[in-house]
Amino acid sequence: MEIRNCNLEEVSDTWMDSERILATPSALAKEALFYVQETGTMTCKHAHDYVRESLDSYLLLMVLEGTGTLSQETQRYTLRAGDIAFVDCHKPYCHSSSEKHPWKIAWIHWNGKALESLYELFRNRNDTIVRGKVLPLYLPIFQEIQALLLEECGDYELFLSQKLYEILMQLLTDGRAISHGMENTKKWEEIHQYIEAHFTEKITLEGLSQQFHVSKYYMLREFKKQYHVTIIQFMNQCRMNYAKKLLRFTDWRVEKIAEACGIRDASYFNRVFRTTEGISACEFRKRWQN
Repeated sequence: MEIRNCNLEEVSDTWMDSERILATPSALAKEALFYVQETGTMTCKHAHDYVRESLDSYLLLMVLEGTGTLSQETQRYTLRAGDIAFVDCHKPYCHSSSEKHPWKIAWIHWNGKALESLYELFRNRNDTIVRGKVLPLYLPIFQEIQALLLEECGDYELFLSQKLYEILMQLLTDGRAISHGMENTKKWEEIHQYIEAHFTEKITLEGLSQQFHVSKYYMLREFKKQYHVTIIQFMNQCRMNYAKKLLRFTDWRVEKIAEACGIRDASYFNRVFRTTEGISACEFRKRWQN
């Protein structure tokens, strides 16, 4: 089998057995996709420290057997079979296999232009470590990624990016439930749905906090963690969606549309619309009606 952009490397010595696939992404992958830099498995026979500094990479580390630790900055985590760590490798870190129960691990080093912001979202929602019986959700995807790298079929980088995106969605959605609990998640969904149904009315942050029996500042912080936008930004998104519909399919004046969207000040409406769409409401109407 010809392997054009990746290299399978097998290593065995007195302290570990490892198998890894090194990959070199194309220019397109670096510019527009999630891409793999390295993936593999390692079975330690004795205690071992693995230290890295300032890698332009993100690491997904899965503990298949045994125990070990992960250290980064002031944090030190004990890892057991079934645990998963998601690490920003731009900061120095160290993972270590224990002496008593040497571990077997699988990993993916990966990257992508959008990953920095999405990793920040992950950390806002939960810790570096995802615990619980979630490993079976990740291992099949890991195996599919390795197969894609070795086969390098047509468009394999697109499929790799899709698989990495699946991992990321698992990390974000599973982590949210573990970190905040289903009851809190339901609270923010109720607020989200209320705004969608009532954005044409006058909604205040004080009114929302009283209606849903939650502190205003806690509500602001947790809503943004959940949906990655502020309450005001989401409200304006709902209003601008409705405004675009009215601009395209009615002949109402802009002032009437602004009021129908729940914004009494036409000048403020125009500022919000231009900020959202990059053009004025009148220009939007002209382009889409034509």
